[in-house]
Amino acid sequence: MPAAYDPEDLMQTRRGPRGDTDVKRWLRSLSDDECFALIGVCLRFRGYGYEKRALSLATSCIRRPAHAMAILRTGLVCPDASSVKFWLAFAIAKLGARKVIAEVAALLDTNPVAVDMALYWLPSLLSSSDHASRVAVQILHAEAQRRGIIRGSVTTRTADGKFLFQDIFGSTKSDA
Repeated sequence: MPAAYDPEDLMQTRRGPRGDTDVKRWLRSLSDDECFALIGVCLRFRGYGYEKRALSLATSCIRRPAHAMAILRTGLVCPDASSVKFWLAFAIAKLGARKVIAEVAALLDTNPVAVDMALYWLPSLLSSSDHASRVAVQILHAEAQRRGIIRGSVTTRTADGKFLFQDIFGSTKSDA
């Protein structure tokens, strides 16, 4: 087992058939704060597969709820419509659905776009047997709809094939 992994090297190197098993084992041998710091560096890599891989490492290695909450808050600051699913799945695994729903609800006034994106994915991430969480998401969805946070399904396609989505504030963002 290596003495240390370089986060940049770790995130940009394809792993063999064993995947990140050795990396996860090494991360678990670190103190909670050292592990959290290294995962934090890994989470700064943005792009295809990087966030998912870093969150997979975090799911296996983060032990303290405060660290898991900090990671969730990082993911909800400026979420990407497709990767917010992985941030929410990580947080539900580490914190539980009710805490994640409460954190999303706390963003109703300050970050409505994050609430909209989270509400898209949350129902599919909840356990079918967790009725209390499902009801909480329905209540949150109703409140978000009442406030005009839930955006419609109107899209525009440009000549070069990109899709443009209207957000709740009327500006157009490119998703491609």
